[in-house]
Amino acid sequence: MDKNACTEAQFNVQLKKLNDFIADMLSDAPILVETEDNLTMSQLRVLLLLRMNTQMNMTQIASCLKIHVSTATGLVNRMINKKLIKRKMSEEDRRVILCVLSDKGHNITDSIWKVVWENAHLLSAYITTEELNVIGHSLDILQKAWGKMKEKQGDTTSSELLK
Repeated sequence: MDKNACTEAQFNVQLKKLNDFIADMLSDAPILVETEDNLTMSQLRVLLLLRMNTQMNMTQIASCLKIHVSTATGLVNRMINKKLIKRKMSEEDRRVILCVLSDKGHNITDSIWKVVWENAHLLSAYITTEELNVIGHSLDILQKAWGKMKEKQGDTTSSELLK
């Protein structure tokens, strides 16, 4: 580890600040997903993963959620029953089954992004260009550190999904 690396305690303090800020920003809005479906956090995470990646196979979903493929399959099956996502065959390999958002899943993620976008837009009135550049630079640092960590672990799944 780099001798200039932050201590775990220093990192935890900053991570808690970030977590608290995000929680506060989201809690200011009305309940993001008020549906009869009573989505679990795992289901919400799958919806957002599919929103960001368009389509994913079961192994990719399980890897991102850090769960076993059989657990991901059960989760996806429940979401299919709720008509949140659909399965489709890969065009490259008909043996591969992909998960994609249904119209209902798109509507839910649209409402989430709308709340996040509105809050971020309101916040932008209170941030200078210089401060925004600091935030952007900080996010670049986090993304670079994340990539290095994943590369060292030999896990390319997350970085491949972000492309």
